[in-house]
Amino acid sequence: MTDTIGDRLKSLRKQHHFTQKQIAKYLDFQQGQIAKLENNQRKLKVSSLEKLCELYNCDEDYILEGIEDNYNHKLAFRSNVKDLNLDTIADMNKIIKNVEFLSDITKDIDE
Repeated sequence: MTDTIGDRLKSLRKQHHFTQKQIAKYLDFQQGQIAKLENNQRKLKVSSLEKLCELYNCDEDYILEGIEDNYNHKLAFRSNVKDLNLDTIADMNKIIKNVEFLSDITKDIDE
């Protein structure tokens, strides 16, 4: 398990092959602010946390506390990140997460 919020943010970014510049643009930050987040020199605001959870397809508990059960370890939607902006990837992750949720509900009803 990764120790700090900054460590987890950096690890998530690298796992998904995003640059600090891409994340900065997605969050409407300067690139230096992302570096500070990853180095634990800046606190993560709730609005940024929510956007990152949507992008990385994980629960807040994973980023904040490192609880592995709350991280899917994959993007629900993945494409060539050079062709899509991160807002589009996050939106697709939300849609797929909702479809998976509805599918689970349907399975419960059918049983």
